[in-house]
Amino acid sequence: LSLHGSIRRAFGRPAALLRRHLTLVLIGVLFVPVHAAVSLWMPRLLGETLDALQSGGSATTLRDTCLLLLVLALVESGSRYVSRKTLIDASRLVEQELKNDLVAHLQRLPIAWFDRSRTGDLQSRLTQDVELVRFVMGPLLLHGGSTLCLLPAGFWLMASMDVPVTLAAVGVFGALFVGMRFLMPRLHRWSKKSQEAIGQISQRAQEDFAGIRVVQQFATAARERAAMATKNRRYLLANLRLVRLRSLLNAASHSTSGVVMLMVLVVGGHQVVAGELTIGQLFQFLGYLALLTFPLEILGWTLATMPRAYAAGIRIAELFEVEPEADTGAAPPLRGELRVEHLTFTYPGAERPALQDVSFSLAPGRKLGLVGPVGSGKSTLLALLLRFYDPPRGTVFVDGHDVLDLRPSALRALFALAPQEPFLFSDTVAANVAFAADAPDDLTAAVAAAALDQDLPQLHLGLETIVGERGVTLSGGQRQRVSLARALLSERPGLLLDDTLSAVDPVTERRILRGLAAQRRGRTLLVASHRLSVLQDADLVLVLDRGHVREQGDHAALMARDGLYAHAFRRQSEASALESLPGEEEPT
Repeated sequence: LSLHGSIRRAFGRPAALLRRHLTLVLIGVLFVPVHAAVSLWMPRLLGETLDALQSGGSATTLRDTCLLLLVLALVESGSRYVSRKTLIDASRLVEQELKNDLVAHLQRLPIAWFDRSRTGDLQSRLTQDVELVRFVMGPLLLHGGSTLCLLPAGFWLMASMDVPVTLAAVGVFGALFVGMRFLMPRLHRWSKKSQEAIGQISQRAQEDFAGIRVVQQFATAARERAAMATKNRRYLLANLRLVRLRSLLNAASHSTSGVVMLMVLVVGGHQVVAGELTIGQLFQFLGYLALLTFPLEILGWTLATMPRAYAAGIRIAELFEVEPEADTGAAPPLRGELRVEHLTFTYPGAERPALQDVSFSLAPGRKLGLVGPVGSGKSTLLALLLRFYDPPRGTVFVDGHDVLDLRPSALRALFALAPQEPFLFSDTVAANVAFAADAPDDLTAAVAAAALDQDLPQLHLGLETIVGERGVTLSGGQRQRVSLARALLSERPGLLLDDTLSAVDPVTERRILRGLAAQRRGRTLLVASHRLSVLQDADLVLVLDRGHVREQGDHAALMARDGLYAHAFRRQSEASALESLPGEEEPT
């Protein structure tokens, strides 16, 4: 039961996908025994013809045999082609659908799960592991079905002719399968280690290439090469052990065919000399063995590959077993009224709460400012509003609804997010700005509001410039402004800006603030920022420190209080005045 359960776990989903293409599979499976029957008929026909010719057969007999052999060869090749094409096509369709299902499943998983996952390992499972599972759904079905048809029928035909010769062949094959029984557990163990090693290499390579600027800037290429060499060495050792075992298995299966042929010639030759077997029958034996040799080699190859496919199936099943985020709950029209009551939140596995006893309320269309040092909980609060993580029940409300009672997709449709570390796709600037599905066609207003238009002359194709992977061809400030333009263009009722202006100069900042005021159009706005000048017009400002709200109120009230906010604002104002050049004018 345990073995059956583990096999079902590894291959149950691919098998269900294979059943969707039952017509193709049935056609392929039906032609497999046709091919096997015709293949087994040909040695018998040749053997009987040899005996007939030895007994004084005529030229007519030879001609009829040749014509029949031609017909059989055509039927054999046709049935082989149809069975191979249909079954392999079905397996390729399963591969496509399995990848699509896996991608769709991954996109539904909680953000917290991705915090613990490695991108390179996911890529390895999505590509190499799926390809190995496809082997079971196509080639194994084809060759396994052929083997199941040829081996029993071949041995039965041999036994019906002469039992001693058949026993001689079966004895050698039995020794081969006993040896396979001892090799299979080791093959499975080292196959799993090999798959894990290639996943680690993919992860390391993805990180090194994505962070190539950091690697080169700190001159750590040699260290990274050494780390990659270590992982490659582990992969090499696992593969060498795996290849050694597979080579041993293949060598045993290949040499077995020669030993079997030798045993048949020795035993069958004595039978011919004794007159108990004809030359034609001995030829039939040799023809059957020639036919059975390939299925046996395929069986050895299959047994050697199955552990890798099984390990790959388990790795894929592990992804599907992760519970997706449930997109259930109410989906009422939301305007953006926020209320937080005594919110305390701790990340999974963390010892200290990221937020402690946070409370505030914000009417729709108002602006909330979040300020505080790094790690104070600003980004965490925005993530909880989007339900990237689930807050405790009864602590976070939107339009009077507990966010845990709202459908996550409906809640996220309320807000457009410009994150602290914007992600850009390897596409044009225009495509990145218009990434949101609800974005209108006109980008001009959003691009101008984000002050991105002043950088377009520096880009050789303007908005049609390809930004490169993760936007590496743009500066940090340009990436932030592309992300801001994307959020503005979405026209959602709420805007979440997570330190979006940290990489822009004061002049550009003032222009963006004017553009943001013009493009806001009554939307609820939450701004987390280290720059307090961005928050001067906020209706409410929360001063966070280590997850606690130390001060709250609007700009005037906080300045009058002369606390943390007021001291920080005066320091930043003095620094900004020192940075400004005499006579500097703001761009229009």
